[in-house]
Amino acid sequence: MEIMKDRQYFYYSEVGPDYCHLTEEGERAIIEFINLVSYKMLEADNEELNQRAKEMVLKSLKGEST
Repeated sequence: MEIMKDRQYFYYSEVGPDYCHLTEEGERAIIEFINLVSYKMLEADNEELNQRAKEMVLKSLKGEST
């Protein structure tokens, strides 16, 4: 929301949505944000997968059913 309040990143016009747009700097900021969030999401997903795999191995070693 902060990006859209800053004219350096987003141009807003009350005329309508056809006259509102991200500036070049705004586009770069959004892409950088998406890249960072995407990396963090994949990192978290991999960690969750590793944790589930470890739990399955431990259950298997203890003779418990999954």
